[in-house]
Amino acid sequence: MEIQKVMIIGAGTMGHALAQTFAQGGLWVYCVDTDEGILRKALGLIRASLATLENQGIISEGVSKAAFEKIRTFVGFDQVPRDPDLIIEAIYEDEHAKKELFAKIDQLFPLETIIASNTSYLNVFELAKLRRPERFIITHWFTPPHIIPVVEVVRGPQTSSDTVRQIMSLLEKLGKKPILVERYLPGFIVNRLQRVIGKEIFSLIDNGIISPQDLDTAVKYSLGIRIPVVGVVQRYDYAGLDFSLMTQKNEFISKEFNETPSKTLGDLVRAGHLGVKSGKGFYDYGGKAQEEILRNRDIRLLKVKDLIDQFDVTQVLHNEEDRSIKNKNP
Repeated sequence: MEIQKVMIIGAGTMGHALAQTFAQGGLWVYCVDTDEGILRKALGLIRASLATLENQGIISEGVSKAAFEKIRTFVGFDQVPRDPDLIIEAIYEDEHAKKELFAKIDQLFPLETIIASNTSYLNVFELAKLRRPERFIITHWFTPPHIIPVVEVVRGPQTSSDTVRQIMSLLEKLGKKPILVERYLPGFIVNRLQRVIGKEIFSLIDNGIISPQDLDTAVKYSLGIRIPVVGVVQRYDYAGLDFSLMTQKNEFISKEFNETPSKTLGDLVRAGHLGVKSGKGFYDYGGKAQEEILRNRDIRLLKVKDLIDQFDVTQVLHNEEDRSIKNKNP
């Protein structure tokens, strides 16, 4: 079955942007909410967002117009066609509300319809008691979903491989970068990473170690440059997996984080896979010379650094302040 019609339930912050995303991809969209005012606002936000993409040269006027015309809005379920191939729940994170909604969807729509939830952390697989558990899945998008490519696709205990395949294929056709999470865990992947980072951010600020502004500068001009190029895993290949393992074993810092050495890292080092310098680590570098690998990395790092320089809000504010002072003191 090819997914051609999508129903989005909830037209708020995520819902309206999801509707836009699918409509831009050429799909018909039914956008459902209980509040007519929210639906009107959603259409206004979609129109404005499409105009932004058009003005930036991302899409043409024709694509913008066609996308908007593919969206139909409905107050409640009474008038909604019963033929969506995919239903995405995008209401607020309330267990009771989601449980009621899933039960209603399960009764109103055909059993072959795929039901997806955009929950950020709830275990909807335990909440929902559906007649079609094999057609139930989580698709966790990131704001704004029409721009951010990653979608976390979370497989439920009974989600079929066919359902996973259909969702992954659809997302790829939309130009997204779906990642498959093989089982539910609170926060999934990205939010878990953000949570750990957030804990340390507020610890550093609360204890007077560093100012918020300097902390942002530290991250933008280190991790902010490296992560887009080498990610959070491949960067160990560049550092050297043997060095990274040695650092993990160093009690001076490992005690600070209650950290034990990674088994996966240890296995790779014992196999002689040390990263870029050995030609293989978490990634296989296909026999390329280390000089070539590092040159390609450095070129990309320089490009990202240039972008961060352009969009560094702190620097922009400093520049505006400097111009203001010069204007006052010619």
